[in-house]
Amino acid sequence: MRLAAQLALARSEGDLRGDASEAVRLELQALDATLASRAADSDQPEARLADALALTSDELAFVWAVVARASDPLLLALLQVLCGTDARRGLSLAHYATIAGLDAERADAITNILSPSHPLLRYQFLLAPDAVAIDVCTPLTTSPRMCAFLRGETEPDEVINAAGGRLWVPHDAQLDEVQQHSRHRIGLGLGWLESVVIVEGPTGSGRRTAVALAAKTFGRDVVSVDLARIAPHYGALESALTALIRECMLTSAIPLIAGVNELTGGESEPAERQRLLARVIESAPGPVALTSNVAGIDLKVRGRRIIRVPWPVPETGARRALWVDALADDLGGLESHVDELALRYRMGAGGIRDGAASARAIRDARGSHAVLGPQDLQEGIRNNIAEHMGELAQRTEVKQRWEDLVLPPDTHEDVKNLIARVRFAHQVYEKWGFKQKMPRGIGVAALFSGPPGTGKTMVASLLARELDLELYQVDLSRVVSKWVGETEKHLARIFEAADSGHALLLFDEADSLFAKRTEVKSAVDRYANLEVNYLLQRIESFGGVTILTTNLDSSIDPALRRRLAAHITFQAPEHAESVKLWERMLSTGAPRSHPLSYEALAKTYSAMAGANIRNAVLAAAFMAASEGVSISQMHLERAARGEYRAMGRAL
Repeated sequence: MRLAAQLALARSEGDLRGDASEAVRLELQALDATLASRAADSDQPEARLADALALTSDELAFVWAVVARASDPLLLALLQVLCGTDARRGLSLAHYATIAGLDAERADAITNILSPSHPLLRYQFLLAPDAVAIDVCTPLTTSPRMCAFLRGETEPDEVINAAGGRLWVPHDAQLDEVQQHSRHRIGLGLGWLESVVIVEGPTGSGRRTAVALAAKTFGRDVVSVDLARIAPHYGALESALTALIRECMLTSAIPLIAGVNELTGGESEPAERQRLLARVIESAPGPVALTSNVAGIDLKVRGRRIIRVPWPVPETGARRALWVDALADDLGGLESHVDELALRYRMGAGGIRDGAASARAIRDARGSHAVLGPQDLQEGIRNNIAEHMGELAQRTEVKQRWEDLVLPPDTHEDVKNLIARVRFAHQVYEKWGFKQKMPRGIGVAALFSGPPGTGKTMVASLLARELDLELYQVDLSRVVSKWVGETEKHLARIFEAADSGHALLLFDEADSLFAKRTEVKSAVDRYANLEVNYLLQRIESFGGVTILTTNLDSSIDPALRRRLAAHITFQAPEHAESVKLWERMLSTGAPRSHPLSYEALAKTYSAMAGANIRNAVLAAAFMAASEGVSISQMHLERAARGEYRAMGRAL
C-alpha cells in the first residue's frame, strides 16, 4: 500500500517518467505477484479471510489497504498528503480507488462491502467509528484482531478471553453412557449448517466440554463467551457477540454462547438483549451452540433448526474417574477418599476441576510442602458452592447439639424418620428399585410449621449436622425481585449450587415464597403464580434436602404438600419440656447460685417457647456478670419477666 501511495503521489505531481517512479512501479508489480501467490495458498491468513467472507481480489486488496493504514506509520504521512486530514480517521473507498488506480467498473464492484449487512461491517472487521451512514467517502479503519490475524497471531480478542475463549478439548474425557448419547446428539446437531444446539444442564457438568468433543469430530475448534461474565447491558453484549462471530469466521471455529439463561429477567434491557441474541444467532454463518442451566428457554430465533439436548451430571463411576484425573499427582493419600467424593458431590468435569484447583490453593496457603488432604478438598468445594450461591444464600455454622433439643416424643419420632429417609435413600431408590416409581426427582423436601421459637430452625441445623451436609439459609430479601423472571433465575442458581455441593437448603418463613396461588386478575397475580409454579417444579426435581419453615402453614400452597417427604408440626412446649429447656440452657458450666427452681420458672412463664427461654437465660447471665455474682433465681425471674413483657404477655 505504501508503494501504491508513492506511485499515486508521483501521478499527482506529474512525475510518471522518472526513474524513481519506474522503480516503484516495478517493485509494486513484484509485490502484487507475491501477494497473489500467497492468496492462492489456502493456509495463509489472507486466503482464509477471503474464503470466510467471500471476498474478491479487489475487496481483499482494499481490506489490506485499511490494515496497512492502521499499522504502517510511514504510510500515514503519504496518505495525509493524498487524502488530507481524513487519513487520520481512516481510509475511504473513494481515496483507495484513486490511489490504486481502479477504473470505474472495478471501483463500483467493491462498493457492496459498504452495506451494513456485509460481514466486514456487521462483525466489525472494518470500523466506521464516527459515521452514522456509511458511503464511499466514509473513512474506515479496522479492528485490532484483524491486524493480529493477518500477522498470523491466533490469540482471540481480549473481550473473548475475558468472557470465555477457545475451549480446551481433553484427550481422555470421562463420559458415562448417557452423556455419550447426548454428546452424539450434539454432534448430529452441529452437522446441520442452519442449526442451533442448546445443551441444557447444570453449571459445571461438562456441557462446554461436550460441545468441544462433538466439534472435534468435524475437525473444528470451539470459541465461547459466557454471558454470566459479561456486563448486563446491551452494549457489552453486542461487543462480545460481535467479537465471537468475527473470531469464529476468522478461524472456522464453532461459536458457543454459554449461560443464555442469564438473559431471562433482570433490570437492564432484557427484551432488547434477547432480541440482539436472536439476531446474532440468525445471521451467524453456520451452526451455533448454546448452554443453559434452565430447560426450555424460548430464544425467539426464526429460520433455524433448534435442537435441545439435555446434559446430565455424570454417574458416580464417571465422577470417580474425573476426580482421579483432576487430583493427578496429588492423589496419593486421597485415593481412599475418591469414592466418597464421587458419591457425595453431584458435579461434572468443570465443578470437579474447579474444586481440585481451589483445594490446591488452600493447601499452598499452608505451605509449599503441605500434603493435599480431605479437608482441603471439602473447603475447596465449599468455596466454589459459596461462589455460585453469591449473596443469595448464607452458609451457617451448626453449633447446637442434639442434647440441647427438647421435643415431644411424637415430633422427635418424625424427625428421626426424616433422617432415615435421607440416609437410606440410595438403598430404597437404587437397590430396591423404587426410583422407577418416582415421577421426577428423589430429593427430600420437608415443611416445619409451628409457633415462633419452637425449634424449627434448630432442627434443620441439627439435620444438616447429622447428615454431614452444608447448611445454606436462603436470603429471601435478595432472592425475590420485582423484575419478571429474576426471582426464578436466582432460585435456579441456588438449587443448582446446592445440588452439586451436597447441601441442605433452608427457606425460613417459606410462606412468603410458597404462598397459595390466586385467581389471575392482573399481571401481578400472573407473575406471582408463575414464581410459585416454578418453585413447585424445582422442589420436586431437586436431588437434595430442602427444609421449609413457617409460622403460617395455612398460607402454604396446597400443591406443595403432596411434594413433601414430611410435614412436621412443632408445638409450644408442655410443662415437663419447659422444665428441661430451663435446665439445659443453664448447663453451660456458668456459675449458679442454689437452689434454682426450674419447676417454678416453667409454671410461672408457661407461654415461653424454647427461643424465649434461651433469651431469658442469656439476659440473666449478663445481669449476674455485671454484678460480679453467680446466676441466681432472682436474676432468672427478672429476666423472664422482661422476656414476657417483650412477648406482649402479662403476669
